[in-house]
Amino acid sequence: MKTLRNILVLLLISIGLYSCDSLLDVETKHALPQEDIENEDGARSLIIGVYDLMQEPTFAGRDLLTLPDVLGDNVKLNAGATRYTRQYQFTPYYNIDIWQAAYRQIVSLNEALFYLNKLEETPSVKALKGEALFLRAYDYFYLASIYGRMPGRLVDGFDLCVPLVTEPFFNNGGNISEQASVARDKVDVVWAQIVKDLNDAFDYMNGNDKGNFPYRASAISAKALLSRVYLYMGKWTESAEAATYVLNNASVKIYSGAQYTSIFSSGAESLWQLHYTEPENLLSSSLHSVYGTKDDGYRDAEGYGNGKGTGDATLSVTDDFVALIDQAKDIRFGALRKVKVSGQKLWWTIKFNSWQKADLFGLDDVPLIRISEMILNRAEAYAHLNNMTNARKDINEFRVCRGIGNTSVPDSGLLEEILLQRRIEFAFEGHRYFDRKRLGLDILRPEGLPTIPYSDYRVVAAIGTTELDVNKLLVQNPGY
Repeated sequence: MKTLRNILVLLLISIGLYSCDSLLDVETKHALPQEDIENEDGARSLIIGVYDLMQEPTFAGRDLLTLPDVLGDNVKLNAGATRYTRQYQFTPYYNIDIWQAAYRQIVSLNEALFYLNKLEETPSVKALKGEALFLRAYDYFYLASIYGRMPGRLVDGFDLCVPLVTEPFFNNGGNISEQASVARDKVDVVWAQIVKDLNDAFDYMNGNDKGNFPYRASAISAKALLSRVYLYMGKWTESAEAATYVLNNASVKIYSGAQYTSIFSSGAESLWQLHYTEPENLLSSSLHSVYGTKDDGYRDAEGYGNGKGTGDATLSVTDDFVALIDQAKDIRFGALRKVKVSGQKLWWTIKFNSWQKADLFGLDDVPLIRISEMILNRAEAYAHLNNMTNARKDINEFRVCRGIGNTSVPDSGLLEEILLQRRIEFAFEGHRYFDRKRLGLDILRPEGLPTIPYSDYRVVAAIGTTELDVNKLLVQNPGY
């Protein structure tokens, strides 16, 4: 019996790097013989490898943060941009595509769990189990959010999500493609598994995750992601409870200083962030590059930079978004930069401005979960529960931290105010599109582009033709 790396064969065939025969030999995919990785160190190496895969610009290193804003209304394409043009136009078949990347990670995580489950549950083994479960939940959270409708927000009753694979795959001879083909599970089933993985991850890592925070998964990040998952599911009480736990127990607090960019330059609010060393620098593929160029310090009489220097500057901030911010009071205005490019006046964000070293363009850590999300999750959950007293308390506490004081909106407008603050706070961090989608709201677009109704088939990403060709049990999303 020969093991695969818990792989859906469709994924590796679609990558096209190996022949079908080589896929049968686990040794061809490991630097060490199979017997040398069936232990704690081997499992750890597989998990660390997943972080490396997550750092890729086509995954959490860039696109999982940029594309949800490209599909929304916070950013616009700069003149001459070549990246993201089809997503910006909402062209059919061009949404967010992480299928191969996410399942490749799940492959390694399931293999790591397979080995860890054979070992004595020491504190270090428990921590690794929890870490693997957290990362698997993160992958499935995005797969489910991209390729399926949201829980409770189905369209025409179509309730298929993504294939849910949590056990190792074994080849016992015969047709591998047939054995490894897996049908899509239903929306509620996939989201229930995400919740289970995160609850189990918390239990395993709680008290055993010393040294993980904030660059690797930890018990506190598991509880934080659980709050987000529950919010997406419309489980308001559970989301508020998870957020409360994080707010009461996290070692970081909501930033209340005057220099908003400290949140990003020093990770002041990070519950989990991807850490990049100098050899891992994404350079022109970085978040800094896509949102601007290296700042040479020049400013004209109006305060505009010249927009020159290293960087692609694919995206600019829309004027409508800038208008949402109180420029005199809101410290978040400090995360925007005025530039002139070919005579055009633009706004860029400096959230990801190569903070690690000023002379190393593109070297940035990427914040994936921040403590501010927890108070905004809880405020929104309270508002949905019609607990306006607590919702108002939370949003006022947050607004004070951002320099804009208490809100005067009536209770009838409080949810809208909370969602507005989410939009401003998490702009360019990968939330905007999903915040509309999870609530079943139409997708707003900038610069006169037409609004996309939630019911539009393009709101759900298409499954790639390669995956459909290989896995005969897959069903394409309606409309494609």
